[in-house]
Amino acid sequence: MSHLRERLAASLAILATVVLLTGCVSIYENTHAYLGSPAFAAVDPEIVQILESEPKTQKVRLGEIILGVQGKPTRADIEKKIKVAAAKLGADGVFIAYDRTHIFPVVYTDYWWGPTWVTQDSTRNIVAIAFKYK
Repeated sequence: MSHLRERLAASLAILATVVLLTGCVSIYENTHAYLGSPAFAAVDPEIVQILESEPKTQKVRLGEIILGVQGKPTRADIEKKIKVAAAKLGADGVFIAYDRTHIFPVVYTDYWWGPTWVTQDSTRNIVAIAFKYK
């Protein structure tokens, strides 16, 4: 009976860990300046504009901000992350070049009890181009 309790406790611990980890929200950011682009001093993130398409006005492209989003963070959290990264490049604004969600299957197997289940996991990728008005 003690062995059964240990197996049950271990299974519950694994299940709790899986539930906890799948409920997490994370935003991974990777920013890089373009080679040869001018360097500007950092600006206040509040002044950075986020545009849905490339503006027609004269501008200098400074670099890319690439986000990997897991879970369902709020739009405000995503925009804040973009603005802070763009502000470090000295940008006046960013425009969104790419925003897609990739869905892939995940298979879970419990070796003690035998059940196997398949679920979906997703990652949203966003690429924003930082720019400075001329």
